[in-house]
Amino acid sequence: MKKSDLVRINASTFYEGMQIEGEVFFKYDRSYILLCKDVTITNELLKKLYQTEWGDKELFVSKEHVGDILEMSKQYKKSCADRGEEVPEMKRTDEDMESVTDMIELAAKINLYNDYTNIRERLGDFMDVVKNEKKVPPGYIEPLQEEISRKIELTDPALLIECINNLRQPDDYLNAHAANVAMLNGMMGTWMKLSQEEIDALIRTGLVHDIGKLSIADEILNKPGPLTKAEFEEMKKHPVFSYEMLKLSGETDERILEGSLSHHERLNGTGYPQGSHYSDISLFSRVTAVSDVYDAMVAKRSYKDRRSPFAILEEFAVHKFSNLDIGIVNTLLDNLPAALVGKNALLSDGRAAKVIYINPQNFEYPVVEHDKKLIFTTHELECVAMENFLISVDE
Repeated sequence: MKKSDLVRINASTFYEGMQIEGEVFFKYDRSYILLCKDVTITNELLKKLYQTEWGDKELFVSKEHVGDILEMSKQYKKSCADRGEEVPEMKRTDEDMESVTDMIELAAKINLYNDYTNIRERLGDFMDVVKNEKKVPPGYIEPLQEEISRKIELTDPALLIECINNLRQPDDYLNAHAANVAMLNGMMGTWMKLSQEEIDALIRTGLVHDIGKLSIADEILNKPGPLTKAEFEEMKKHPVFSYEMLKLSGETDERILEGSLSHHERLNGTGYPQGSHYSDISLFSRVTAVSDVYDAMVAKRSYKDRRSPFAILEEFAVHKFSNLDIGIVNTLLDNLPAALVGKNALLSDGRAAKVIYINPQNFEYPVVEHDKKLIFTTHELECVAMENFLISVDE
C-alpha cells in the first residue's frame, strides 16, 4: 500500500451494519494509521470514525475498495429515502469532543505499537525455525518485508525511530535488531532514492543479515559482558554462517547474500570476515553496516547504556566513522534530524520537551521548548532519549 493508493473519504459514508473490504486509515501527523480492516461497521466503530474526523484527522481508504464502499453507501441512503426514513447521523456531544484528541493519539500509538510488536514476534518464530533447521524457511521473509515496506511508506520516520529506540529484553535482542536494521535499511534506501525493488531487497537483507548468530553458542551470544578474544573470534564467524544458511536455503539474490556476508567489513580493511576494502564491499553491505552500527549504539544491553539518537548523530558527525561509507553516513545525518524536529524528547531532569531545532554543527544538544520557553540543552541538561510512547502504552 502506498500513499498514492489512498483516497479521502467522509465518515458519513459509513453506516452501522456496513460490511467493508479493505482498510480504513486516518492521517495522524505525517503517518497513516490503520483504524480497521475487513469489518462489519458496528455503532462503536462508527463513533470512532466520526470522532476521528471531528478531531481534524482525515479518513482514507484504498482506491481498490473505494468504489464498492461508495456504492454501498449510495444504496443504503437510497433505501432509507425509499422507506421515508432519514439517514441516521452521528451527533457530537461535549463528552465526545473532550475525549477525541486523546482517543486519536492513543489509537495511533497503540496501533503502531501492536504492528511493531507483531513484526518482532513473527521474527521470533522465524528465528526459532532457522535455529532448528539451519536454513531459512520459505514464506517467512516476504510478508515481513512487505509489512516493513508499507510502514516506511505510510509512517512518519520519527515514529519508526521511536520503535527502534524501544527498550528490548536480552532474549529479544536478535529479533528486535533484525526488525530495526530492516527498518533503517528501508529508510536509508528511501532517502537515497533507490528503486522500490532495491529498497525491498535492502529490507530483506536487514531481516536476515544476522541469522548466522543462531549458530553461535548461547553462552557467547547471550554473554552479559564483553567477550574474550577467543569468544570474539567465534562471534566473527556469524556473517559466514548467515551467508551459508542463505545459500543452503536457495537465496540467489547476490545483493542479499553479499550484504549479509559483508556487513561487518570496513572500508579501511579492518573489518571481517575477509578484511575487504572499499572497492570490494557492495552497496547493500555498506548500507547495512551503517544501520547495524546505529541500532547497536541505541540498544540497551546489560553491559552498555542505551544512547539517545542525538548523541549517536553527534558521534557519527564527529568521527564520520572513516571505516564506514561517508556518503551513506551523510544520508543519515541529512535526513534523520528532520524527522526528529517537532517531536518530544526526554530531558535529563525528567521533563518532556519538544525538539525545535537541531544544529548540524552540534547534533547532541538540540534547542527544545518546554512550557512555551526555549531551552538550549547542554551536557548539564541534555536530551537523554526521545519520549518513548511504547513504554507508556506497554505500562
